[in-house]
Amino acid sequence: MALRYEQLQPTDLNAADWRQLQTVSRAAFSVELKHRTPDEIDNLTLWNDPERYYDSHIDPNSEVGKHFSTDQSFTVPRVCLAFDGDEKIGFGYAAHNVSGSNPLVRAAKLAGWTHKYYWIREVAVHPEYMRYGIGTRILNGLLMSANLNQPSSAYVWPDEIPFLQNKLEQVGFEPKEDKPAMIYGPGSEPVREIRMVAQHVASSIMNHLGKNLE
Repeated sequence: MALRYEQLQPTDLNAADWRQLQTVSRAAFSVELKHRTPDEIDNLTLWNDPERYYDSHIDPNSEVGKHFSTDQSFTVPRVCLAFDGDEKIGFGYAAHNVSGSNPLVRAAKLAGWTHKYYWIREVAVHPEYMRYGIGTRILNGLLMSANLNQPSSAYVWPDEIPFLQNKLEQVGFEPKEDKPAMIYGPGSEPVREIRMVAQHVASSIMNHLGKNLE
């Protein structure tokens, strides 16, 4: 495999590019969530609404009040792509994220680093390329794009994809909140969602590198 990785802004990719990445995400979830129906996978990945999927990655604020809570703000989204030759075979997405009861509170948090989380939204690898460490390389690429002193966050569904929580704990993330989430669409049966938090991106990178050297 002639693998390479690129760091990009979401706007560097067009609608056709994002549809390719949506295809990767859908295929990955189909493998990891074999107990779920095709319709549930399609709802999770917005497969039947590619325009919304595109918009949500160009500007994640478009999902505030929909998929994301109304007290959230996002800035500076980043994408890490994995290629085999010219084929896109995996990607990760992250952005700065703050929460607060009103826009002024969120603006104040965005001005500093203490409460501005580096939010790891997703990492997906095409099933044909799973178990080669590509997802690990993508995650590390995303972390390297952050401010080393800022905290980081990610969300996992332990009853759906059990190994993810342990993977994040190995690089310094800790569970902070546990609540139900209707990830398979409005009206679907809620699943348990845990917010994972690392106090500093730098410590996650060091833990990440240490695990790779073991």
